[in-house]
Amino acid sequence: MSLPFNVQRSGSKLGFDDPMSEDPGLFNLSRTERYMAFGACFVVGLVLSVMGTVLIFSGHMAAFAVCYSLGNVISLLGMGFLIGFKRQFKMATQPVRLTAFLIYIGLLIATFVTAFALKIGVLCLILAICQFCALAWYSASYVPFGRKLIKNLCGACARAI
Repeated sequence: MSLPFNVQRSGSKLGFDDPMSEDPGLFNLSRTERYMAFGACFVVGLVLSVMGTVLIFSGHMAAFAVCYSLGNVISLLGMGFLIGFKRQFKMATQPVRLTAFLIYIGLLIATFVTAFALKIGVLCLILAICQFCALAWYSASYVPFGRKLIKNLCGACARAI
């Protein structure tokens, strides 16, 4: 199990190395500007995902898939403003989360191809659901015991059926 930052005694007030202090990021932003950029990405991503959800009820499956996928990508990119894009990529390609990361990227590409080239709405919906599951599994790798929690929840749901 690894955390997205190094927990150790250091000179910081919080008792761990500050992941934001290591990489000033692509844009050389201040801490406040990085928080604002993260917040903006999160809000834009959330709005796009909600818009996509509204579109699904109006029968626009491809538009749903595109809005939902873009919302996820923008929200995920927001994390790069907090810890740096280079560090985020290094963490995403660590062995513990590489498979989940590659599956998520593959599903993201498949969703866009299905939406724009194949134009099969139901398949877009299925791929978006799979994309959500892959992103949840990938994200859970950053939370201590996160994947174990997901496994236990799924097992409990399966036993309840």
